[in-house]
Amino acid sequence: MKVEEIERLLAEFYEGNTTESQEEALRDYFRTTEVPEYLQKDKEIFLSLYQDADRDVEVPEGLGDKLSLLIDEKAEEEQRFFSSNKSKRNWRWIGSVAATILVIIGIGYGVENLGRGVCPPTPQDTFSDPEEAYQVLQATLMEVSTNLNQGIAQVKETQVDMKKVNQEIKKEIQR
Repeated sequence: MKVEEIERLLAEFYEGNTTESQEEALRDYFRTTEVPEYLQKDKEIFLSLYQDADRDVEVPEGLGDKLSLLIDEKAEEEQRFFSSNKSKRNWRWIGSVAATILVIIGIGYGVENLGRGVCPPTPQDTFSDPEEAYQVLQATLMEVSTNLNQGIAQVKETQVDMKKVNQEIKKEIQR
């Protein structure tokens, strides 16, 4: 077999596109033929992959029985595991039913009390002088306005920063 043919088969082998007969041809070539220096590494790799393929592997006596026993033990463990989970599922179901009943009772109690007129107390006036109430209201609204303006300023700053970041990202993507 020519070296060019071997190189082509090796390339196909490394890509995983060879058939068994092609691999057998490569194996025979590397076993029987003196190969050029640049193919020595390929020869070592190829022969190390297939050196155990020629030998029959001895199966220890009783291995099949041991494996069957282990499989049976694991099947029993699995059965025990899943049977115990059934009781957990039953408790979850019972708990959800109990929670639903409690919610229904709570809603019924609330509806009954609203029907009797048991309502929260109505708010009472806290200021006797309307001028004082107006001043407190004005101070409160001024504080809310100040805090709201500060929040809006921070949002605007953040928007400016976000625009800069978006522009930089667009520049990076366009490169």
